Amino acid sequence: MEYQVEDVVLYIIKKMGEVQGMKKLMKLVFLTQYESKWRLGRVIVKYTYGGHPAARAEFYIWSFGPMSNEVYDAVEGLEERGLVEIRFGEYTEIVAKGGRGASLPPPVAARLDEVVEKYGRRRGWELERIVNEMLGLDIEEKKLEYLGLPVDKYLELEGVRLEKKELAHGRYKAEPQPPSG
Repeated sequence: MEYQVEDVVLYIIKKMGEVQGMKKLMKLVFLTQYESKWRLGRVIVKYTYGGHPAARAEFYIWSFGPMSNEVYDAVEGLEERGLVEIRFGEYTEIVAKGGRGASLPPPVAARLDEVVEKYGRRRGWELERIVNEMLGLDIEEKKLEYLGLPVDKYLELEGVRLEKKELAHGRYKAEPQPPSG
């Protein structure tokens, strides 16, 4: 089953009803694709589906942690098609509207369900801290040194073991929960 970043973003927004802030959404998408594990040392697991990144996004080191232009483009595209509404205030809120749901392979949807369950109640700044600590970017000078570099390249240069886990063959066998909204 083919899907895009837009489907991943829409699934998260529909599942949560609304997401407070692009930073929070960005980190939830990132955590869908990357996870830290301890196996005889620190390992970063990169989830894939069909040999491609699970979230279908390329992440770069940026000021507030990993970011992806594809996530910004996805939100813009979803708004243009009337599937989400962006409300500006103290936080930018990205709100699910009517229309189609996201069409995702069950293992990818199950991974998203897990991430939303684990991290969905956190604020954007908390997720930024979690992700930066996970990547060893909680030191500002280090983040600035690698600014703009793809996350995978950064991990390679830092000597962090990156393991790819194919969701189509992994532990994600259960049927995902339908998104609310």
